[in-house]
Amino acid sequence: MYILGLCDSKQMNSNMVIHIKERYRRFRAWQESPFHYAMQEGEAHCCRNCGHEFVGNFCPCCGQKATLGEVNWPSVRENVMEVWGVGTRSMSYTLWQLFLRPGYLIRDYIEGKRQVSFPPVKMLLIVGVICMLLTNLIEPFVQEEVTQEESTGMDFFQWAEANQGWAMLLTCSVMILPTWILFRHAPRCSAHSLPAGFFIQVFLSTLTLMICTLSELLSPILVMVPIYYVVAYRQLFGYGLWGTLWRMAVCVMAVVLVAISIAFFVADLSQLEVDKGLPVWQIRVIVVVQLVIYASAILGIGYAIGRRTQEKRLKKNQS
Repeated sequence: MYILGLCDSKQMNSNMVIHIKERYRRFRAWQESPFHYAMQEGEAHCCRNCGHEFVGNFCPCCGQKATLGEVNWPSVRENVMEVWGVGTRSMSYTLWQLFLRPGYLIRDYIEGKRQVSFPPVKMLLIVGVICMLLTNLIEPFVQEEVTQEESTGMDFFQWAEANQGWAMLLTCSVMILPTWILFRHAPRCSAHSLPAGFFIQVFLSTLTLMICTLSELLSPILVMVPIYYVVAYRQLFGYGLWGTLWRMAVCVMAVVLVAISIAFFVADLSQLEVDKGLPVWQIRVIVVVQLVIYASAILGIGYAIGRRTQEKRLKKNQS
């Protein structure tokens, strides 16, 4: 009896593993291609808007749906939900996809599959406003007195706190050029360009903003930001884990150097001016030029390594 029970237990575990693998396989297939379109053929429709007779899902003259019928309660529900961005090109559905398949969603948008995606810049600004309201509810805003000496350096941070959507977009936009330099020869996303990089960072900014807001309630969630970036870049560009990690590390180092150089323009350097005996503008120019040179060198080395890796991959595929 013991042996039979042990065999049954092993069989159940084996079946569970097979079931989990099958569910994961279906999930991966859904991540890569979640949309399926069917064309209505053979049945003729008369458009209620313009009277044109056609075959298909939409009228070729005015674009109205073929299945649009009388006004009823479902039509009321659809119109009410569209006010909150939960109708056609749903914002909620786009955000759900952004959590479950970030890189594939971004690649679909860049490659032209935009009909089911909510406009990304509009989505970022709406999410920014919602996150700002939630943050103020979670942590009541306490206005601190800022002296005249401190106001110069704090103006930018006060603006960023009040405009989280724009601030997140500005912060992540610094990643556009490094990403384009290091990922332009990726196996996937052949349409990657600087404008495409803008939309890549808009989507990732939206995701980052939501995670940062949730971290106000659950602090450990904040660690999901770098994980999501790695997952999104890997799904989007098609590199392996190591190829994605080192390219992202190079991007981050370059961005940190640029961020430090920007910080010199908002920092108070009066004491440093006294110590060095140089005007403030000369100190800023020297530091910024040095940091830009360092960032350019890092990106250049990363690009050279990536280019060499691509050439080896092409030679291997040809052979």
